[in-house]
Order: sequence, then structure tokens, then C-alpha cells
Amino acid sequence: PAILEGAGYRKPSRVQVHGYVTINGQKMSKSRGTFITARRYADILPTDCLRYYYAAKLSSQVEDIDLNLEDFMARVNSDLVGKFVNLASRCAGFITKRFEGTLATQLDDIKLYSEFVSCGTQVQEMYDALEFNKAIRLIMALADKANQYIDQHQPWALMKQEGQQERVHLICTQGLNMFRVIAVYLSPILVDMSVSISQFLNDALLWSTIDRPLLTHKINRFKPLLQRVTTDDLEELVHVVA
Repeated sequence: PAILEGAGYRKPSRVQVHGYVTINGQKMSKSRGTFITARRYADILPTDCLRYYYAAKLSSQVEDIDLNLEDFMARVNSDLVGKFVNLASRCAGFITKRFEGTLATQLDDIKLYSEFVSCGTQVQEMYDALEFNKAIRLIMALADKANQYIDQHQPWALMKQEGQQERVHLICTQGLNMFRVIAVYLSPILVDMSVSISQFLNDALLWSTIDRPLLTHKINRFKPLLQRVTTDDLEELVHVVA
């Protein structure tokens, strides 16, 4: 600290450290196949998945983190693929095929959208306090609520009913705007995926603009954002090279 002060730099207000990383409850070991380098992981799976898994466990306390591979696969497939990415895929096809890729002029439920936006301050405070696990729980609760909304309104069923096309337009516009808010909240963690989401939504994913929903807005064709983690992926991670 004295050296920093003498050089004209401020002293750090906080030095954040964490405990050790274990694999399946064991210390890293090459012989047991539990010594996984960052390079090896990145060659096999998207780095966003690991960042998300760590964030879901990280708090401001100094604690060890266990990379339980079965739990990792379940959490990524359930949260990121099943809840987050699936929300976009459920809505995007209708917008692209039925409405020339353009969102509606208004939301279906502005009050619900405002609830999503109002959580932004809380998410930011949790990030600032290094309570990443709490932030993830809140964000995934929003993802659950957004998917419940789509389940309730069933745009796939409405599309088959005469005179309900505009209603589908509103519902899918609502769904994609809720997806956008969640994407912004996850952007500090899902660094790579955020680039693809930004291209898909044709939007910069800024915290400062989520209070203004995307309306009469052109989106691009949806492309798969993340594949499910498989047992084959996990086996490749821990494969011991002779």
C-alpha cells in the first residue's frame, strides 16, 4: 500500500479472494482425471457455461467451490438451455415467420415488463456486493416467470385460431423483451453468448435502455445460442491421456 501511495495510486478498497476449486469433491489429480486446465475446458465446452456455474455458487465469503460435473451439466441444461435460451426460441420463430421479423408496436403486459426492469437495481447491488449466487437466483426466478407467461398464453395454440394473430404478435413481443432484460442481467457472466444475443435482437444489450422495450423493432433470425452439455462432454473433460 505504501508503494502505491508513493506512486500516486490509491490503495485498494478491497482484495477479493476465494477458496480452492475441487472436482467432484476431490482435489485436482491427473491420475484420477480431475485435473482440468482452463485450456482443456475451453477446447471442449463454452466458457460461458463454467462462468455461469461458478457465479451460481460464488458469494462474498472465502469458500471453496466444488465443480461437480453432474451438477454442472444439470444446472447448465436446466437454467441456461431450458429456461433462458428456450424462452427466446419459443417466441422468435413466430416473429420471423409470421410478422416479417418485426416486433409489435406495444407489449402485451406492460406491468409484468416493469416488474422485470425494476429488479435491475437489486441485481446490480448483488453484483457490486459480490453476491453472485443471489443475483443468479433472482435472475432465474425472472426466467421462470417469463416461461410461465408463455406457457399460460400458448402462442402456438393461438396461432391456429382465427383472428388471434395479432394477439400472438403481442405475446411473442412480450416474451422477447423479457428475454432481453434477462440477457442484460446475465451479460457480465455470459460474455460470449451476449454477442450472439445482441446480433439476434439487433440491440446493444445496455442496462441503461432496458426501461424502453423494443417495439416496432426488427430482429434477426434466431440461431441456437447454446447446446446442451452431454455426458460425452464430461467424459472428454476427465479423460486421462496416457
